[in-house]
Amino acid sequence: MKPKFETVGEIKKENTLFTYADTPIAKVAEDLVHSRWTGMPVIDRENRVIGILSDHDILRAFRSYEPILFLDDIKVKEIMTQPPIVIQEKTTLEEASKIMEDAHVQRLPIVNDGILIGTVTRHDLLEAWLGMNVEEGANA
Repeated sequence: MKPKFETVGEIKKENTLFTYADTPIAKVAEDLVHSRWTGMPVIDRENRVIGILSDHDILRAFRSYEPILFLDDIKVKEIMTQPPIVIQEKTTLEEASKIMEDAHVQRLPIVNDGILIGTVTRHDLLEAWLGMNVEEGANA
């Protein structure tokens, strides 16, 4: 089946969640729970993607750090995944799908010259392949 869209730039979510390296992981965990997302890019003050933080990273930290009361003291930079896997707007849906499969990730940040411009999820790719319009802001 040929997808309706060719590149991730055509289906990207521009209103993506992101966080900074110095943010406490307790805050990010709350953001993920409320948004129902599974992860987000970590950016610097120039909006360059410097890492990825997933629910897996946070759950690992919850298990590893004692006592749990000090989670506000743990910063994103201490547990984020580096280097981040990012893609460009011109990346094809097939290429994005293969990268996600190989890296075992559910979403990828989309960058232009290293600057975060959006994200794409596996769910977005499924919608695109089925010819559905990808809803703005509806990440899985």
